[in-house]
Amino acid sequence: MKQKNLITVVAAHQLTADTIAKAIGANNKCDGYYVGNGYAVTWTGGSLIEATFSLDERFVLSTSMGARLMFAHNFKFAMRNYDELLGFNKSEQDSRQLATIKALWEMSRTVVNAMDPDIDGDLDFLSLYYFIATPVEVRRAWLPMLTKGAIRHGVMHGPADRKAYENWLEESIFNRIVRESKSSLPLKGATVVEEVSSEEVADITAEIVETQVLGVYESDDNTVTKVIETRPLFNLSSLLVEAAVEFDFDHKKTVSTAYRLYAKKLISYPAAFQNTIPGGVCRLMKENLKVLRHNVRWGKSIKSCIPSNRHNFRLGESEYNGMGIVTSGLHPTDLSRDEELLYNLIVKRVIEALGADVRYRRGKGKKRHNITK
Repeated sequence: MKQKNLITVVAAHQLTADTIAKAIGANNKCDGYYVGNGYAVTWTGGSLIEATFSLDERFVLSTSMGARLMFAHNFKFAMRNYDELLGFNKSEQDSRQLATIKALWEMSRTVVNAMDPDIDGDLDFLSLYYFIATPVEVRRAWLPMLTKGAIRHGVMHGPADRKAYENWLEESIFNRIVRESKSSLPLKGATVVEEVSSEEVADITAEIVETQVLGVYESDDNTVTKVIETRPLFNLSSLLVEAAVEFDFDHKKTVSTAYRLYAKKLISYPAAFQNTIPGGVCRLMKENLKVLRHNVRWGKSIKSCIPSNRHNFRLGESEYNGMGIVTSGLHPTDLSRDEELLYNLIVKRVIEALGADVRYRRGKGKKRHNITK
């Protein structure tokens, strides 16, 4: 039997695959993939495999089955046909790419899921997995930031908190299956469902409303902190609105431009829900703001300060539901006009959102603004 020594990384788009390949040393470009250093990096070109809810079969939702098995049981998988929708023959291109992915898959001891860091990315990968139907060890590279360190760690080790990721994925798949079954009821009539506990199918996609607490607080070291109101970080939804108002971008243009900025390692993944960030990301922004001082449009507005932690996760948010859009700390080069406009819009909001607290030192009427490093 031929020994499987390859590790294949599957990304959603070629631009992302190119960024990942450079980070892990897969520098030889081939038709449909990159290879090198023991890795192959390929891409699906979006939702290559379509998962269709099986209306003609009994719907099974059981606590005795894992979420992945329930997804496999209740859906059918086939290559998506875009031809009629797009008006040109994309199926031929998709078939070639799918054949490339299958060939690499069969030569691999491990396949790394580096699809978009959201539930749609995970479901796209699961659909591909069940369509190819060749069992293999799978590792998830959760990559909200495409910096070299984050890519290498994600590809080699998987999520930082594997248990939290698995819990989030189980709940998210449960919720998607339940929604699909409910939407299919008018088409099929009554559906037989084996109920699970409410905790297991708790809806984790409820909107989290951030409340800005404003006021003046005194600490034990005789320092008074005045918390000033700032605007929240962008999530994808608010970015769509702001780009439409500022530049008359339609939603498709904003999404595609934001994704290119993400794939070029300049911003975090533009997720649709949360606009807060993990504490670790807030600490990274202390260094990232140094780079933003060189921004031609907004750099002069940055003071020497400690980034505020007002936008940290604090209400039980999960990083697997996304985070606010922040810059990565890399200096942009070779941007198109649209990319430059959107990037500067994000830079402006990052500066507004992460401005420092203003602190006053009691005694002799003196005060200090924007505590320096």
